[in-house]
Amino acid sequence: MNPVTKHRLIQDIFFSLQTSHSMKEMVSILSGYGITNESVNDYTQTEIKKLLATASDKVLILIADDLKIDTSNYVIQEKGKGRTTTKPKEKFLKKVFVSHSSKDKDVVTSFVQILEVIGILPENIFCTSLEGYGTGLGNNFIEEIEARLDEDVLVFFMLSDNFYKSPMCMIEMGAAWAKTKSQISVAITPFQLGKIEGVFKHFQGIQIDNELHYDMLKETLEAKFGLEPKRPLVWGPKRNIFLNMIKQQLNGK
Repeated sequence: MNPVTKHRLIQDIFFSLQTSHSMKEMVSILSGYGITNESVNDYTQTEIKKLLATASDKVLILIADDLKIDTSNYVIQEKGKGRTTTKPKEKFLKKVFVSHSSKDKDVVTSFVQILEVIGILPENIFCTSLEGYGTGLGNNFIEEIEARLDEDVLVFFMLSDNFYKSPMCMIEMGAAWAKTKSQISVAITPFQLGKIEGVFKHFQGIQIDNELHYDMLKETLEAKFGLEPKRPLVWGPKRNIFLNMIKQQLNGK
């Protein structure tokens, strides 16, 4: 596995683990796979990624499989007696589907704008309550949702009390669970990641008003969509504009 590909896999593993585990718990989990470093006493994102970087490709693939991360882009297959290795051509995701309650429209709109800052094109984003991002006039709503969901789609579940009370969100959840492989949960404060139950707790997740989570999300989307990374001096200010907007919307200002 080349260094760039390994870095992407480490990002996916870390992002998945942090959804439901503390940094200290993550170190304990990694020790179960034989990944240890007794000198680590500062349980930070950087230190844990360094730990993961010491693991062999085989162990990283094993961890990813256990976390139900799609490893088809990372597996290296051996062919012939000469042990010539070939790596499948990377298959990037192409589209985003944002499943949400219409009652959370304002904060979801700001979230979608952050996705565009990261590099997701507007025409590749499907978000039903936003004009220009949803179904066309006269189209069957449920049929169009099902038609747009396939293995090339990353689904964001915008979780809130409103989401769980919406019959349409439950329909979208069922369709996405059956037809897609990549999902990320976004907890809309005051709803918290730690309170997620059912199938959602197994998805990668972020808190919608957490700055660190957006930095991890940016790196994950860059890897999954094959995006050109935004430079920190470009990304930081734009992220903060919409993050501050989200915080104001959550506070009802």
